[in-house]
Amino acid sequence: MLPSVEDWLSASWADYKRRWAPLMGVLLVGSVATMSAVGFPILAAAAFAYSSTVNLWVVLGAGWVVSTLAVLVVSTWAQAATIRAASFDEPAGDSLRLGWRQTPAFAWVISLAMLAAGGGFVLLVVPGLILTVLFFFAVFYQLSGEAEGMGALELSYGRVRPHFGAVTSRLLLILTLGWAPSLIPWIGWLIALAFGPFVFVACARLAADLKAAMPAPDRPSLRAPVAALSAVLLLATVGVTWAAARTAFALGESYASGNLALPDAETARSMRAVLEGTGTEEDAQRSTAYVLSLSSATAAR
Repeated sequence: MLPSVEDWLSASWADYKRRWAPLMGVLLVGSVATMSAVGFPILAAAAFAYSSTVNLWVVLGAGWVVSTLAVLVVSTWAQAATIRAASFDEPAGDSLRLGWRQTPAFAWVISLAMLAAGGGFVLLVVPGLILTVLFFFAVFYQLSGEAEGMGALELSYGRVRPHFGAVTSRLLLILTLGWAPSLIPWIGWLIALAFGPFVFVACARLAADLKAAMPAPDRPSLRAPVAALSAVLLLATVGVTWAAARTAFALGESYASGNLALPDAETARSMRAVLEGTGTEEDAQRSTAYVLSLSSATAAR
């Protein structure tokens, strides 16, 4: 049996006050490290390019690749450390150090969960929402050392399923509470900055409540379903990418052959007005006609 919503929020607030300083320290370090991972490789590449005879675009491209890989690694570490700081009473340094050690395993668990939920979203969205809730706490149990990889997903699934309605409503509530301050004019972002981390702590408390309610739940094997859902997502991604590339190629050929013209100034203005939500009925008709001409040109190829 889960605690009441009032008891859950009260316990979460007590946790938040106790863990506030380490949590904010981890968030600060993680943010600075992520921004550095974005900027330093590109800036270094630009400086090298202007001081050498190597092609500018080659060097900047290499810098962009290094930056992307660095951001993936550093941001994943920052997420792992943040969840640790929200879950355990430990110094910020320990959260950062242990989070770094657990980053590869954390990345694997979150990748499995995202692949499975992504496949569910391809299957008309609702399955994806359900799977997101069922697998939501896998990373919490992985970072606590209870399970690794697929076992963490199965543990989250086994604990959430009997309390699915209560867990879903609590996640919606805490996400709403975390988002609401941003609606306040002028100072909303400041309130959100101070209150936002409470969401992590409340989710960690909910993960602990689920563990207390079901220490050893039934854990069905999810290897086959997760593999199937991952395949659905990957196939859908390949299909969409192939269709987009084919469409772009067809449009390029149509333009080169003179069968497709770029929008004139009036059509471009109408399309912009429609996208901004300020277009008239005439703007909508003109934009629709141009889009249909693109479709016709693509189909003709």
